[in-house]
Amino acid sequence: MARFLFVSWGGAGNQTPVFGLAAALAARGHDITVAGYPEQRDRFELLGFEFLALPRAQHAWPSTPPDDWMPALVDAVWACPAHLEDIPGLMAGERYDLLVIDCLMFAALAAAETAGIPAVALVHSAPGAMAPPGGGLDHLALPQVNAVRARAGLTPLPTLWDAWRPFTALVTSVPDLDPYDGGLPDGFAFVGPVFEPPRKPQWTSPWATGDHRPLVVASFSTGQAWDQTSRIRRTRDALSDGRYRVLITTGVFTVDPMPGSPDVSLAPYVPHHAVLPEASVMISHAGHGTVAAALSHGVPMVCLPNLAADQPALAHRLAELGAGIVLDGDAATPSDIAGAVSTVLGDAAYRDNARRLAEVIKAAPGTEGIASRLTGLLAVR
Repeated sequence: MARFLFVSWGGAGNQTPVFGLAAALAARGHDITVAGYPEQRDRFELLGFEFLALPRAQHAWPSTPPDDWMPALVDAVWACPAHLEDIPGLMAGERYDLLVIDCLMFAALAAAETAGIPAVALVHSAPGAMAPPGGGLDHLALPQVNAVRARAGLTPLPTLWDAWRPFTALVTSVPDLDPYDGGLPDGFAFVGPVFEPPRKPQWTSPWATGDHRPLVVASFSTGQAWDQTSRIRRTRDALSDGRYRVLITTGVFTVDPMPGSPDVSLAPYVPHHAVLPEASVMISHAGHGTVAAALSHGVPMVCLPNLAADQPALAHRLAELGAGIVLDGDAATPSDIAGAVSTVLGDAAYRDNARRLAEVIKAAPGTEGIASRLTGLLAVR
């Protein structure tokens, strides 16, 4: 039995690969601990994993939601100096065979690099969508990351990608979804999406068994960085004319159903695996986890991306691949959304292209393949 320490933070889709990999490794008899921020504790303990709050970095997490989450995440997570002490401290107190570190926790990676701690960088989206060299994330975070690296006695990085080079970088995506055409560095291994293990509650359809209208599923970001209320409301308003069965997951946001429209069902949470096999189209913010989930079931998409992170790039990549339509996430009207859904449903090419990508995802190593790779890394040490 090996001991794995996952180092994570409370984003949205970045945690899903941790859930899936940790469960797969635990099923093989390995011991799993997750280190992160206190607001993550309940979710990981609910899944049965030991959770440790990073002793110093936890105090950097905003006590109240900031007006702009991006700089706050740089300070509290992506280039948090406290990780330089927290990571060696965790290793001093316990013996872990391998650390699996979220790829955006650059100070934690620097701590592992400095101390020679065996670690893997878990890249939770297509790298060319999330952090292309010279892109927005480099401009936002690279100066502070290099300042932290200087404190650790490490050389500065030309791009954030270079922080992953000393480690095995496991990319939980497929090359088809990566928009970067400059080529990826050696050592970046695309291993396919990792999904959260099935869990209750399952979804019970509110519609009659014989109702064969197309099922439209809408699911937007569960992260705290963007208010999704407007996207949810505009989608609700767009699809309330009775032509479809519509399921909208609202997450932490509160949106009332449209009066007199029983065809639109709102729910805080529904597992993707419980509803996507029935879906004809998915409306989404185009975060990687949701994109991968929809495509793994061959479901084409209408994308309303938030203007940050990997979402705009992934949305446009889906459009290039013919598996979806991208709209202006902030400005698309209910009429725009309704028209895009009608177009996707009326043109079989969208479904065919989504099904082609489903086969690509199916052929990737996936959760079990990555778990085998992680245990294989232990064998060669």
